[in-house]
Amino acid sequence: QTHAYSAHNPTRRPAAALYRYFNKSNSVPTSLTMTDRDPTRLEMIHARFEKVVWTDLQSIITVLPAYKQELLRLQREGEKNVSKKVEIEMFNLWTPFKDKQLYKQTELILEPRKRHALFGHNGCGKSTLFKAMASGALFDQGFPKHISVLHMQEIETSPDNGSLMETVINSHELLYTLRKCRTTLEGLIEKEDKPEYKENLAWVNQELTFLKDDTAEERVSKMLKPLGFDAKAQQKNVNDLSGGLRMRVALVCAFFQSPDLLLLDEPTNHLDFPSVLWLENRLRGYSGSFLLVTHDRQLLENVCNSVMLIEEKEINYYKMDFKAFEKRKALDDKKKYEEREKFISRNRNPDPSTPVGRRVAIYKAWIKDYTARQVAIGDMFTFPDPSPLPGVAEDTPKEDIPLISMKDVTFGYPGADVKIFKKPTSCTITAATRMGIMGPNGAGKSTFLKLLTGRLSPSTGTSTVTEGFKLAYFGQHSAEELDLEMTPFEWMCHKYPEVKQTGKLKHHLKKAGMQGEMSDTRMKGFSGGQKARVIFAQLTYQCPHLLIMDEPTNFLDLESVDSLITACNKYPGAMLLVTHSRHMLHSCGNIYLSITPGKFQFFENIKDCERATYSFIKDVEEGAKVKISSVQGGASEQADGEEEEEEEFTMEAVMRRRQKHKEMLAAAAKAKEDAKLKKKEEMKAKVVIAAQKDDWKVGDVALAFWHEDRKFYKAKVRQVSKKKPIKVCVTFMQYGNSVVLDPAQLLVEGAEQTKELRQSAYYLHVENTKARKAALAAKKQKAKEDKMRARRMRR
Repeated sequence: QTHAYSAHNPTRRPAAALYRYFNKSNSVPTSLTMTDRDPTRLEMIHARFEKVVWTDLQSIITVLPAYKQELLRLQREGEKNVSKKVEIEMFNLWTPFKDKQLYKQTELILEPRKRHALFGHNGCGKSTLFKAMASGALFDQGFPKHISVLHMQEIETSPDNGSLMETVINSHELLYTLRKCRTTLEGLIEKEDKPEYKENLAWVNQELTFLKDDTAEERVSKMLKPLGFDAKAQQKNVNDLSGGLRMRVALVCAFFQSPDLLLLDEPTNHLDFPSVLWLENRLRGYSGSFLLVTHDRQLLENVCNSVMLIEEKEINYYKMDFKAFEKRKALDDKKKYEEREKFISRNRNPDPSTPVGRRVAIYKAWIKDYTARQVAIGDMFTFPDPSPLPGVAEDTPKEDIPLISMKDVTFGYPGADVKIFKKPTSCTITAATRMGIMGPNGAGKSTFLKLLTGRLSPSTGTSTVTEGFKLAYFGQHSAEELDLEMTPFEWMCHKYPEVKQTGKLKHHLKKAGMQGEMSDTRMKGFSGGQKARVIFAQLTYQCPHLLIMDEPTNFLDLESVDSLITACNKYPGAMLLVTHSRHMLHSCGNIYLSITPGKFQFFENIKDCERATYSFIKDVEEGAKVKISSVQGGASEQADGEEEEEEEFTMEAVMRRRQKHKEMLAAAAKAKEDAKLKKKEEMKAKVVIAAQKDDWKVGDVALAFWHEDRKFYKAKVRQVSKKKPIKVCVTFMQYGNSVVLDPAQLLVEGAEQTKELRQSAYYLHVENTKARKAALAAKKQKAKEDKMRARRMRR
């Protein structure tokens, strides 16, 4: 019933078709001709055993998965070291309803033991390709039948599902059928001691040894623990779990089966940060090939060594990591843009019915799409400036503006024995805070956010909030508040009825990616990513002082995530970010909080925080004692008997270290500036020659310095400043132009023009020019700040 169970598992096929698929036979047992419901997957497998002749090994092989049967057939025919490479030279694929061709006469090449990233825009056919490969629909085009393919998807509720351990073990179809064969043969040998039974049992045991049958349960338990399923949770029925937790079980099923080709389509959705780290480490050590589609840039960069790009119905191959691919892709796109622009300029008005005309139309559509993508990356999500807080001066440093302060807080839900935060916890959110929060589901991240935002009251301690500040919360389930019968524009008008110029609302929606007709389309047909953009547009129209984002990257593609990161870095307010995307955490955070069972620690950089979080996974995987009270999103209790949290990991300690480091940098910068000034003064003392005359008067004749040729010319004094430092304005008598000079750049009439005098005058010219430029830049900056302040006051 789910791809997480078997290789080449067709979805939603009629029961009789499923039986013929697995048994390569046209006959259908009467047990499968039921009308009330389709048989489950395990019932389909059991049906294969009905006609097995247990003295015949070839008959026993017919109950094994189709790929194993094909592999054994090739081995019987004398083929050694059967290649597991996929190579289709003329590959074509249509949508299931044959209304659109997704791939046209392209190559499909998958080398064994290769880590591929599958990359392409939404709607290009990535998911359709996965389904076609997993279902066996590509066999007629030359896709190998002897390799195991697994499309990892969320496990559906089914009568087959038992406990977590049973479900994972039974998902391995080859292991399940071989174990059933062993049990049956052992029972037959007890009744009748035939040599054929013993020979066949020896073959089955040999195959089970290859699969490491004796350690299967131990390996499964070790994989389930770091995903939040302890020994007690492993006995729960899979049907009782939420969709997100069933996705984690599906991941364990996939790595337990370890197919030759693993297909992963957005596997990080519904995963918390430690689960993503677990997934990354599993993929790093994966022995087969995999195809990965994900919006998690860090995961792509860390595990993939090859990229398959789907573009214009073709698959292009890049034998490089994802970071190098992006650079190459940007250069290729720029070159392609220039070439197509030139072609269009050479063929301005072609006949649309001619090949040249059709080519021009295709190029124009590509250029339009490319330009829109480039604009969207930098301008899809935008934030206005937050309004000033009441009673806070404009020039107050952001670090000195507290928004929320928690002091010595402990918390436990009323009537429950579990204490979420046993140890007193303190935290201050200022206007400059950009905090990334990591930790497993159930460790207390949601509880922490609710305590900060006042949705929960602490058991002990205090939580104070600054008056007048605005808070916006962007969560995983924020889209559920949308009225799907409305259009995005109607929804914005509904949320902001006081806005009279509705064109501003439509313009803001456009910046969030709701372009063209999208803003006037009913939202009931929107994807998760499109709904997320509407919610984001709603929250950011009036900029909050504190923005809390809980897994904002779910349902967004890679380019949208990049755009969101760009907007967050421009956002002037405070931010709390909970996400499994390490790239976003690294790009947007300046302090990191790790919440794991029993620990609440702050770190100055993401690497230390990641190591602390991963050490928790390692402890769980190795069987260390870590108390988790619930695997279904419930908060965890801080463990008894733990050592007190080290002072160096508190927020106050991090802030003290940061302040000390800042003071050290400031002292170093001041010492460097002082040394620079001292050196400058020493240089000036060596180079600058004192003025021959300081009391110049209007009408005096002097030799004045001209910087372009570094010579002195006869000039008349026009004006002398009264304030110090004294400046003298002179007019050159021969040329008529005027210049303002220092007295040291003037010589009395008839004085000798030495090389030292020219060097001194030119040095003063350079220093005065630098000073004027610095003063002009400071003036422009002040004018800009005054303009922004006036704009905020008008709002």
